[in-house]
Order: sequence, then C-alpha cells, then structure tokens
Amino acid sequence: MTHPNSRDRLPQRAAEAQLIHMARFVAPAVAAHVEQTEQQRTLAEPSAKALREAGLFTLGTPRRHGGHGAGVRTAVDVCAELAAGCASSSWLVGIAYGAALFASQLPDAVRTEIWASDPDALLCGAANPSGTVTAVPGGLELGGRWPWISGIDHAAWVLLGIVREDRGRPERGLALVPASELAVADTWHMAGMRGTGSRTATAEQLFVPDERFVSFAEIAEGIGVRRHPGEARVVFPLSINLPLVGTGVGIARGALELVVRDLAGGKRSISPLHTHTADAAPHQLNIAQAATLIDSARLHVRRAADEIDEAAREGRRPDLETRARLRMDGSHAMRCARDAVSLLLDTAGASSFSDDSALQRAWRDIGTASRHAALSVETSRELYGRVLLGRPLPHTDVV
Repeated sequence: MTHPNSRDRLPQRAAEAQLIHMARFVAPAVAAHVEQTEQQRTLAEPSAKALREAGLFTLGTPRRHGGHGAGVRTAVDVCAELAAGCASSSWLVGIAYGAALFASQLPDAVRTEIWASDPDALLCGAANPSGTVTAVPGGLELGGRWPWISGIDHAAWVLLGIVREDRGRPERGLALVPASELAVADTWHMAGMRGTGSRTATAEQLFVPDERFVSFAEIAEGIGVRRHPGEARVVFPLSINLPLVGTGVGIARGALELVVRDLAGGKRSISPLHTHTADAAPHQLNIAQAATLIDSARLHVRRAADEIDEAAREGRRPDLETRARLRMDGSHAMRCARDAVSLLLDTAGASSFSDDSALQRAWRDIGTASRHAALSVETSRELYGRVLLGRPLPHTDVV
C-alpha cells in the first residue's frame, strides 16, 4: 500500500539520493587535502570550498531558505561517504547539519537574518552549557568560554549552550550569535579528529536578543513545526547526533577497504606458517568479523535514522522507550565501528601505526570521535536499561 504522502516525497528522495552521490564524488577531493587539514588543525580551505560548492554544509538548512532540508538518513549516509576520505570533513558536515536543524527552530525573522544574504552559511555550536548569562532588557548578556566548537573557523553563526532563568527555574538552551562577535582561542590539540578545528569561543558582555534563544524543552516539544508548518519535526537530540555516527561508520569502512586491498594485493606474512597474510585463518576471521561489525553499525544507525525521519515527517516525538533505544542504536553503532578498526589494525600490524599511515589516522579519529559525550555507550546503556526496567530518570529534555 502506498503511503499517502509518498508521491510528495519522491522529488525530495531524488534530491537526497543526489546528495549522497555528490558526497561520494567529493570524498576524493577532501582526501587529497587530509594531511593539510590535520597539520593546520582546521579544515583546509580547498576542502571547505569543495564541501561548500557541493552544498553539503546546507544539508539541514530549510528548503524555503535555500537549503536541502535533508532527512537524518541522508545526513548519515553523506557523512559516511565523506569519512572514508576525511573524517574531519565528514564531522563538520554533520555538525553543520545539526546546527542548521537547531537554528531552523527559531522565528522566521531570525531565519531570514541567517540565510537571506548567504544561503550557504555554515553554522556550528556547542550544546553543553557554559559561560555566564545575565538577563537584560530585550534579551541576554553572555560572557565566558565555550570549548570544543567544531568548525568555528568556517562558521558564519554559532549556537552557544547556556542556562538562563525562566520564572525562577533553570532553562537549558541555545543562543545564536554571529561568529564575528566571538573571539576564538586556539585550544584544539588532540590525538584524533585534528582537522575539525574544535576551538574555544570567548565572549564578554555579548548581547543576544530574546528571539535568538531557543530552549531544549521547546525543541523537544516541537516548537519548530508550530512556527514553520510543513517542515519536518526535529526529534531532539537524536536528529542532531546520528549523522556523527555516520562519520564513525565511514571511518571504519575506509579502514576495511585499505586492509582488504593490502592483503588481497599479496601482503607477505611475518608468520612462518604462511607466505601471505591473506592465507592465515586468524586474519581471515578478523576481516570477516570487522566487516560484520561495520555492517552492524550501518544497520543500527540507518534503522534509527529511518525511524526518526518517519516520526519527523509525521510531526510526532517517539515515546521515551523508543528514544532510549534509538540512542542506544547510535552509541552501539559507533562502538561497533571502533571495534572493527581495532580488529583491522591487529591484522594490518605494527607498521600501520607509522605517522604516515592512513590506518593510524583512522585509529586516532575513531578513538576520539567515538568518545564524544553524546555517543557514550555507557550513558546510553544506563538510560536504556533504566527505561526498560521502569526505573525513574531525572527530568531532562535531552533523551
């Protein structure tokens, strides 16, 4: 039976398939500059230009403002394609997607301010609350530091996580500010995901009008579809987090392709039992297990994305148990991707840890990305277990 809205979605589906094709086309271009991106600890300008010209920074920008308004499944697949070439490029596309979804919840006047003059504007942000917040007439005054803002070097607008007082109660949310009004401290010195440029933003007595603030509670309750009828609902926070899992899946898939190519190409074994590594049963099993782990990761994250997209189109928020399961899907997928890379390095051997090895970069990148707080397996397991067992959760809008 045909879904009543399926005919309306056909053009959008074709457009989203084209986005995945474009990501596949752009991946070699960003891969060509991956070393420059790492050395600079921010996205190399040729890579940023390629992503911008391909329209991949505007996956989440509403279509009525010149973007793609893509679903989460498309964002996941786009990020997976890009990550095989450059994990940092992929991560920033995922960050831009999530930030655009956040900004799309704001009033029309603010959305016009963001995108009317630059439909290709890249947005980024830090959801964790930081800094100081003072209520002033007409808005808020911010000060302090917001660390780990991926993509801030290339952003036009930044979303800052804050806590403001609402009728005497703390209210978590995001304040939108022009990137030009922030100072940026070069604090990003990490083992992996070096090219994301996740630096620290600082501000002093920065005024933010009330209309540029949106609370997490409002997003969870569906303020976006009330303000902008006809747009898909953002399922917070899952819509924002899952594309980052796509990055992990892409890293692992790229590592698998490298190791299989090396072994199938005749890599000689260091074992006295075999001439070629590909003939050794333990390594055959490692390859098979790694491939299965990557398939598991892909299946879990795609299932979660499909469920979120369906709920978003229908304008509903999944129930708590479903949200907890979907969060577990994303965290489990990222852990499967990390475990796959570890197995592949067991087979590839110690030479893979040289500084000029793409596998070493994959190991560092997946090790860093998979430990992002939003993708923590430990937290997701506890949340899901509590929900399944009927144990209480603290009041929160981020599950």
